[in-house]
Amino acid sequence: MAPLPAEIPRIVAELGRRFPGVRAWWGRSTGEWWAMTRDHSGRDRLVEADSPAELSRRLDAILTVPRFARAHQFGAPSRPAPRAPEPARPSAATASPTHGRHELPRRGLLRGRRRPLARGNANHA
Repeated sequence: MAPLPAEIPRIVAELGRRFPGVRAWWGRSTGEWWAMTRDHSGRDRLVEADSPAELSRRLDAILTVPRFARAHQFGAPSRPAPRAPEPARPSAATASPTHGRHELPRRGLLRGRRRPLARGNANHA
């Protein structure tokens, strides 16, 4: 149901008092209540509702910072990062016979098979 024209400024002002920084309006073309706000992570949000009460509920849901986000936002201590495991040291039994030297692959094993050049031009016979 559309609000009376005289009620619209009062409702918009009430929403503005309840939600500072939120821009609210009645969409004459859409017949819906609208608001532009930012959520707790700083993203712009366009909110739409059938009534001012529903718009208020939706803004409450968007602007209420979740409990876990509040703890993180205000620098509450979090769990320490797990320590990386230390690298395994080779034992005498698993040490390579080259004693730390790297064996290079034999020449030609990493190359692909060479294909003969195509002789499409008769001038290069």
